[in-house]
Order: sequence, then C-alpha cells, then structure tokens
Amino acid sequence: MQTQTRKRLRTYAPHAMVLLGLFAGALPAVGTPVISGVTGAFDHKGTVTVSGSGFGSKASAAPVAWDDATGNGILGIWDGAWPNQLPGYNTGYYSPMRGINPPHAHDSRYIAGAHASNAGANAGYDVVVYKNIQAQSYPYYIYASWYQRADDAWIFGEQADNYKAFIYSSCCTPYTAPYWSLSYGPPHPTNAKDQGLQWIIVGETISLPDASGHNAWWGIATNPMAGKWSKEELVIKVTDQADGFVRQSENGHPVVSYVGPTDKTFSGPQRTVGIGGYSNMQGHSSNWRYFDDVYMDTTMSRIVLADKPTLSASTIIENQIPSTWSDGSITATVNLGQFVQGQTAYLFVVDSSGTPSSSGTAVTVGGTANAPNAPTSVSVH
Repeated sequence: MQTQTRKRLRTYAPHAMVLLGLFAGALPAVGTPVISGVTGAFDHKGTVTVSGSGFGSKASAAPVAWDDATGNGILGIWDGAWPNQLPGYNTGYYSPMRGINPPHAHDSRYIAGAHASNAGANAGYDVVVYKNIQAQSYPYYIYASWYQRADDAWIFGEQADNYKAFIYSSCCTPYTAPYWSLSYGPPHPTNAKDQGLQWIIVGETISLPDASGHNAWWGIATNPMAGKWSKEELVIKVTDQADGFVRQSENGHPVVSYVGPTDKTFSGPQRTVGIGGYSNMQGHSSNWRYFDDVYMDTTMSRIVLADKPTLSASTIIENQIPSTWSDGSITATVNLGQFVQGQTAYLFVVDSSGTPSSSGTAVTVGGTANAPNAPTSVSVH
C-alpha cells in the first residue's frame, strides 16, 4: 500500500472552463420529479411526507449508510473503521475535543480518528470508515456526501502529506488491490492557511489520461487543515467503459471531473468504499481527522434541502433520510444540518438518473407544515 500511495503525482494548470463543462454534462432525463405537497413536522429528526410524481423507484428507501454520530457504536453502521488497533486514537464517535466543534448545531458528536502511529493500515496509516457493497451490473452509481476537516494542530511533512479523502477498492478492506482514491494536492500546504490544494485521482484502475485528455483532475479545494469544515459531495458512475465518471464538489463547487472507466480491472461480487484514507503524516498524536453526517448510497435517488431555488446553484445541500419511497410519495426523517430557525430552504427530489426537481419547494425552518399544492411555502424546524 505504501508504495502505491507514496508515489509523486503530477498536476497541470487548472482549466476551469473544461472542468465546469464536464460537470454540466448530466445523464439524459426521463422526466423531472415534481413535488405537489409536503406534510409533517419539520423539526430536526421529525418525519415528513413528500407527495408528487416522477420520483421513480428506489429498491431500498434508506441509504446504504447514514451516520451523524448518534448511534451506540460505529460498527452498527460501518463494516469497519480504522484505526481500530490504536487505543485512545481509534476511529469512533467523539464529543467535541481539541477545540473542534461539529459542523453545525444540530449535532453534538462527530466521527474522529488519528494518524497517531505508523504501526499498520489499521493502526495509524489510515483514518477511514468503510462499507462493503454489492457489485451490480454495469452501469450503477455510488453517491456519497459528508463533512470533513483536519485538526488545527496538524503536523505537516517536508514533502507530500498524501492526504486521501475517499477510497474505492476490491472487497473487503480499504486499499485491497485493485483500487483508486481521491486525494489532495500537490501542492500540499506548508501551513494551515495555505489554500493551494487541488483534488486529484490516483490508483491502479483508472485511465491516464482520461477521456478528456487529462492526467490530473483539478479544482482548488478547501484546505482541510485551514480551521473549517467543508461539505463534500461525490457521484460515481461505476463501469468498465469509457463513459464512467467521478464528479466531486466541495461546498457546492465542482473540483473533480474524471471521465473514463471506474471499475476496469475489478472482479468478484463486492466492493469496498470508504470515507477518509491514508496519509504520509503518521506517528503524530495531533493528526486527527473529523467527519460528520456521512451519507452513502448505491443510487443517485435522494431527497435534499438546499439554500437556493435551483439545486445547481446551491452551496448548502443537506440530505434527508428516506424511510419509504415510491414514484408518488416519499417519507423521510428531517436532517437540517446547517439550516437554522427561520431560514428559507428549498426541498428537492432527485431521481435515479440524477435529475432533480426543476425548482425547489420553499420551506421555512421552524414548525410544522401542510402543503397540498406546489409551489408552496412550508415551515420546517
């Protein structure tokens, strides 16, 4: 693993128009979801029912994983969390520590672990939570979103910190070959205020160059060591064909747009997907990582609250947690995330092709709702 992850990687000058153009390419729409009504208590963790049409089907209404650090133990949700052989630094649920608060006031804990040793993949090399998923017929999709940041006292290296943020590998642990991962840099920060980070993709199974002729995929990233949380959103088209893709955004802004095979040399019935990953900067007790509100699924179908009337323009996007799903009705648990009392938010349904409602249904944070007609303002808390 170390040989693979320590390789020096090339970057090229950003080409913003190409990047944005790649992100603009959506799957063909077979219809647009339409919200016609919303009922229920829109308190945080309240239950709402959204009615309408064009929502499509979803084999399992609930996501593969949803983790806001409120469970009894991290292995109740994940198939593994590393480190797990490093007492005092193992990845798990933590109340605020080291001056790090959760990304919003609705959470009282977060997921955290530290690169405090270099004794092995599960004892300091990696800080990661991972899930083993069933491989499906090509193409299929993986959708994930999460909050992340690093400790304010992160110790930097003389060369690449090699800070990985997502891993896609053969079953049944992270970095089981073949694999690929999302990473920061280079250049890597030499201090906590450096904003020169870029997103890249590295691994054994992707095409270099990709279908757009790129050997690196770029976009200026939020420095995880810069003293603030960032919200990540990721969509992967899983296939061994050239029309696969990896699309990554931070705080609503596109930062990665790979086009090419994403599952080219894999075999077997399962894959492993993980949030977090490897870093060169092992053996430092201050090198903690923090995650929160981790949502993972094997479909693009989802229901979200956003801060703009159109989803593509939104910079705050919070996944709601569905419990039932049919073409005309969705029941979900409310997750307000960054939204606060009295704020206007917009409700969207996204179908399995990635097509969202053309415009959001306006809601006001704080109260209950009965919205029989769309578009209608409703009240949420």
